[in-house]
Amino acid sequence: MKRDWTSQTGILLAGGILVLINLIGLNVFLRLDFTDDRVYSLSDASKRVVQNLDDPVTISAFFTTDLPAQFAANRRFLKDKLDDYRAYGGSNVQYRFVDPDESEELQAEALRYQIQPVQIQVIEENSVQLKNAYMGVAIQYESKREVIPFVQDLARLEYDLTSAIRRMTRERKPSVGFLTGHGEPNPLQDMQMLAEGLGANYESRTVNAEELAQDNKPDVLLIVAPTDTIPPEDLVAIDNYVMEGGRVGLLVNRVAGDLNIGQAAELNIGLETLLGPYGADITPNLIMDENNSVVTVQRRQGFFTVAQQIQYPLFPVATRFNADNMMVSRLPSLMFYFVSSIDTTLVLPPGVTREPLIYSSSQSGEQRGFFMLQPTQTTATLAGGPYVLGAAFTGTFPSAYEPGRTSVPTRLVVVGDGDLFNQSVLGGTAAAHAPFGLNLVDWLIQDEALLTIRAKSLQARTLRETSNSTKAFVKYANMVGPLLIVLLFGLARWSRRRGRQIVVVQ
Repeated sequence: MKRDWTSQTGILLAGGILVLINLIGLNVFLRLDFTDDRVYSLSDASKRVVQNLDDPVTISAFFTTDLPAQFAANRRFLKDKLDDYRAYGGSNVQYRFVDPDESEELQAEALRYQIQPVQIQVIEENSVQLKNAYMGVAIQYESKREVIPFVQDLARLEYDLTSAIRRMTRERKPSVGFLTGHGEPNPLQDMQMLAEGLGANYESRTVNAEELAQDNKPDVLLIVAPTDTIPPEDLVAIDNYVMEGGRVGLLVNRVAGDLNIGQAAELNIGLETLLGPYGADITPNLIMDENNSVVTVQRRQGFFTVAQQIQYPLFPVATRFNADNMMVSRLPSLMFYFVSSIDTTLVLPPGVTREPLIYSSSQSGEQRGFFMLQPTQTTATLAGGPYVLGAAFTGTFPSAYEPGRTSVPTRLVVVGDGDLFNQSVLGGTAAAHAPFGLNLVDWLIQDEALLTIRAKSLQARTLRETSNSTKAFVKYANMVGPLLIVLLFGLARWSRRRGRQIVVVQ
């Protein structure tokens, strides 16, 4: 009888291919990441940071070993990220995992890195108990050290690691200055979340107009909600700052609205004479939008006064952003407190380009000249939209005060709402706007590397709502389908073996 070697040869060939693939995998790093934001792969910015290291970076991950499932996933995600950093950084990236619970010496080491245990909930013996666990990371470069005390937000993990390495390896932090002296809010008190976020990668401080001409002038100037008239000498100082390549972010209230008294009026602080020649003026109007937030009003019902929430068109919620600009492309929404539109009818100077960033909805309108703010009396004519609520300008700007003088290439961002980050006005909503503020500064300072990392997000992919008939079909297909597949496979094998002929050699 002739022996059939086909199946044996196939098995040996498949085994050889698997061995070869494993050998290649040991020496060549490759990952296929099909997530929308490639959250399981390093961004190009992170790769460049570790590939350009001059000295080794040592990363110590202080993690308790026997963590519950939801926290053990954090440990695996961190290890995968560190494997990626080491793959691209080579010998300049070293990491280790340490369980401080193993000895008092390791606990003392974690304490020296200012990593404290955190309390987590675990289910043991059919009861919920609290347990202390370590989940921190320390990064060391030369004599510098950065610490992530608690790895919790996996969407921020790569951003936290890469920005920490950047801070330790760069010669100095770029600086961000908040202009003061004209009734602007205090960033440390009124914009605390934005100020704290900037402090991670930038040196932020308050500056006056005179400091814009000094050697230690900020790399980025933020002009936020001035309420007093800016004197001409300060406007000239800002113009000189722009001419020398200074980058400016303006968040300005063109109309001052007060909901408590139900009145609003145009606010002329002098910036119009500066922005006009740049082609970046703000229209003295208030935008109303069908997509809006709510306000609480007091209404009489019989002998009682009750609080009621009603939609308020003058508090627009923007959900349409420029998809091509990383500053805003990943923002979910922004809620505005009396916002004015950017004047897009101005002729741009030669060498200047305008890029709209934020839009109102198509069902939006404006109030101009006479403003009606009372929530119960506001009559919204929602037509004429969408309006541009924020825009970016790049290029060489002409001086507003020195004819014939133009700036070196620089950047400018203008938003028609000065209260966007003010927590004393918007409360927790302003804190939620902080990512836009960080993106704005990153873009102005041309640090798009951090923008691309911060834009990543981990999103749960929920199932779409389906009809009852579809649910029933899927249910019974899952029950019967595997049995049918096995049955069909068995019938195919039986038919094949029955038709096989045995060849006898005499």
